[in-house]
Amino acid sequence: MHREVWRNRHFRRLWLGTLAVRLGVQVGIIALTWLVLKTTGSGTKIGLVLALYAAGDMLASPWVGVLLDRVPRKLMLNLDNVLQAGIFVALAVLYVAHQLPLGLLIALAVVSGGLSPLAYLGRMIVLPNVVEAGEWESANTLMQINMNVVTLLGPALGGVLVAALGVPWTLMLTSGAYLVYFVALWGIPRDRFRAESQDHVAGTFLRDMVSGWTFLRRVPLLLVLVVVTLLFSLTYGPLEPALPVLVHSVFHGGPRVLGALWSSFAVGALVGTLAWGRLRPSWPLRIVVSTIIMSWGLFSGAIGLTRHAWVAAVLLALGGLTYAPYNILFSLWRQRLVPDSLRGRVFGAINGITGLGLPLGQALGGFLIGAMGSRATVAVGGIACIVVGVGAMARASLWRGSEDSAGTDAAQSIGG
Repeated sequence: MHREVWRNRHFRRLWLGTLAVRLGVQVGIIALTWLVLKTTGSGTKIGLVLALYAAGDMLASPWVGVLLDRVPRKLMLNLDNVLQAGIFVALAVLYVAHQLPLGLLIALAVVSGGLSPLAYLGRMIVLPNVVEAGEWESANTLMQINMNVVTLLGPALGGVLVAALGVPWTLMLTSGAYLVYFVALWGIPRDRFRAESQDHVAGTFLRDMVSGWTFLRRVPLLLVLVVVTLLFSLTYGPLEPALPVLVHSVFHGGPRVLGALWSSFAVGALVGTLAWGRLRPSWPLRIVVSTIIMSWGLFSGAIGLTRHAWVAAVLLALGGLTYAPYNILFSLWRQRLVPDSLRGRVFGAINGITGLGLPLGQALGGFLIGAMGSRATVAVGGIACIVVGVGAMARASLWRGSEDSAGTDAAQSIGG
């Protein structure tokens, strides 16, 4: 099935353009953090810039979702590419000219973060129009492989480029990646972007935004997936601030050890994605989702019990292996349950909810590290994941219903 999808030239364009822009963003974030460090000398301000970038992303998602349903999607995605390319060129030029105060840097980062949902929400919305319905799972699997490759190579590539070329040229390469994506999308016909109809556009921007939340409330299966994803992200979050502390204080390692640990996760996730794409087991959704969450909790929580970096690397690889199918399934079921004409608003609303999980989990992790130490924080995060998985498994009634028709029925209700 993957071969049939890959033969689709429009999908190939979307996949290759996505790879270019994702690598560009990874490289750009490395360059941006180094720029902040060189400009301010403050690790705290690095955290502030990255946090505000993420906040811009999360807060803009519902608004961007409405725009993707109201305005021609090809126009919006390519406008995003042009604006993002301009932002990174501006950062490079202003940095070289010594005209980049922290306030302006933060403003540009927030604007870039606010534009970013146009790229990743747009991909999820457009993908079902680029391939046939029977190929959606294969297409999402290939997109997840794309993400795994970026996760594996992106940070290392960013470090190499910053060291070899310097911050300004690395930022210029990020700008170039957006232009590559622009060219890739330009070659896809406009009819592969637009909604099937505009019957569900309510007429006012605010009402359109509310309709995304209304749809979620009327499709129980989708709402369950959103809540479970929020809790999964929340319980995963403490690992991110705790792992560097664990590396330093328990494993007695440095940045290379931390990088190797995250690389082991990326390798495991890539293998897990490839295995899922080949096996594609037809188990009930509730069983698969619950098993993934509990397995991740088991492997990640066990990291807090070891004093050896190599054991932690093995556990993270196993965690990545089991975690990988989650993003495929979450993307697939969103596409199945939401009709094309509502995908922008609903996907934006979903991202506005699930996007809260990771930063809240990271903040909670920082508090727990101070209260009980890094090892206990990692272990508690793993246990909390297992609890979420058990809860999802136990409430079988929440997963029942007419999964194939739920989205259509809710859309007709909103339209009426």
